[in-house]
Amino acid sequence: MKILYIHSTKGGDKYINDFMSDLLLHGLREVFGNDVIDYPGCWYMYSDEILNRDYDKNIIWGKGFTINNTLNHYNSIDRYDIKKKIQKKYFDLVIYGSIRRSDIYIDQVLKHNNKVLFIDGEDDNIIDERYLKHGQYFKRELLVNKHNVKPISFAIPKKKIIKKINENPINLLAPLIPGRYSTYIYDDEESYYEMYSKSIFALTYKKLGWDCLRHYEILMNGCIPIFFNLEDCPNLVLTTLPKDKLLNISLNYSDILKLYFPFKIYKKKFLSIKKILSHLPNMLKNKSATEFLQKNSEILEIKKEFLNYTHQNLTTEKLAKYVIGN
Repeated sequence: MKILYIHSTKGGDKYINDFMSDLLLHGLREVFGNDVIDYPGCWYMYSDEILNRDYDKNIIWGKGFTINNTLNHYNSIDRYDIKKKIQKKYFDLVIYGSIRRSDIYIDQVLKHNNKVLFIDGEDDNIIDERYLKHGQYFKRELLVNKHNVKPISFAIPKKKIIKKINENPINLLAPLIPGRYSTYIYDDEESYYEMYSKSIFALTYKKLGWDCLRHYEILMNGCIPIFFNLEDCPNLVLTTLPKDKLLNISLNYSDILKLYFPFKIYKKKFLSIKKILSHLPNMLKNKSATEFLQKNSEILEIKKEFLNYTHQNLTTEKLAKYVIGN
């Protein structure tokens, strides 16, 4: 199957990358290899090309962790005469990886009746209805069922997922607290991943959109997410995550958060007088990960179950097969 993958030609604001588009491209390349032609070339994802580029690292959102530099053979891909190939229906499928950021050649694609899919990975709930009659539309942050629109969620490159859990974690709660920028101290992937793998639990929550790469990075490192307000998540969002199991985690173990100073782990929107007062009697109690495991012997098995689920359901290859299957 020959696939033309129209990569986003502009990122959000000052950034050039687009997680949803990049993750799907990764999965497609893993499944179909050089039969997937990314155009324009997504150079920052290729280990053999990014080294040849002189670029400002600040234009890559998320420091390039997890998805950048994960593909190879940039120059072996035939990106020539794309317009002419579209006109001749050379490709079995055209995928717009970020339709609201790039619709190059769309007139040619539609004029010559190319089979086409549209990916919309924006944080909002907007759907560009101009495209619904032309092909399947995949929407991240999808709120309601709509004809020819299917939900889509982030994923993780398979090789990034650890093989087995750390059975001797040193942190009860991961030191990185979302929204507390003083805790964003990790400048390389190795130390960032190690922080999660050495922790039992980690905090995560909805930001602009419900979907966030952090949820998956926690899981892929054998750590258990405590997901604030997950009960409010729409049914068609985060469809690949084990939401019921994550809700049970919050229900059964979120009391560990009371061991911490509330202003250090909560953003203002999660705070209330009642919540602050509930922390006061507990903040001086023992936060030992070892003692917690001794009292909660089921935790290691829970960590293993979440890691197995991640291997089986949250890879970019699984994402690619889902999209192609539709």
